[in-house]
Amino acid sequence: MFSPALVYITAVISPGPNFILVSRFAASNSILSGIGASLGIWCVGLIFSTSSILGLALLLNQFPALSRVASILGALYLLYIAFLLIKGALQIRRNKNSNSGAQSTSVQPLSTSFFNSFKMGFTTNIMNVKTIAFMISIFSSFLAHSSTVMDKVTIIAICSSFEICWYSFVAFVFGQEAIRRIYLKFNSAIDLFLGVFLAFFAVSNVWFM
Repeated sequence: MFSPALVYITAVISPGPNFILVSRFAASNSILSGIGASLGIWCVGLIFSTSSILGLALLLNQFPALSRVASILGALYLLYIAFLLIKGALQIRRNKNSNSGAQSTSVQPLSTSFFNSFKMGFTTNIMNVKTIAFMISIFSSFLAHSSTVMDKVTIIAICSSFEICWYSFVAFVFGQEAIRRIYLKFNSAIDLFLGVFLAFFAVSNVWFM
């Protein structure tokens, strides 16, 4: 019964766009901002884990073109986020090199209020089609036909609880003052790396479909 939960939990703790988003919001702004992104990510996980049990996998199997279109749109969105990160990182470097603002480490290409963080977390996760496909396959394979209603509710509750706790923990860790000081000191290099990673992740999602 708990096999899908263990697989899901393993996937959640693996580094990816969601981890990048939460840690970046927490380090660049605040723990609250990171938790906002975590709640957005959690909402999407809850929606799709529930929908997969109600037949979403069957719908996607009947319309494979829909999955491909969604993958392309999701990749384009992740490329947009990567562009914002890289653009902001390069701007910070230009400012430092021109000595026009050594304190320009506050340049932030992503909005960091709680509500905007929530929207960004929600949108990023819902556009990450590979993650959605993974969730659907896990829940459909293990739960759709052989489990009782109580089993399904229990598994979804376990997975959802772990997901929000994990990303809230990530937000708490990266929102600590010591971590934030490190981020603000090296934010241009960090954001540049994160942007390149997201771009590679987005392209690979489409390339290996």
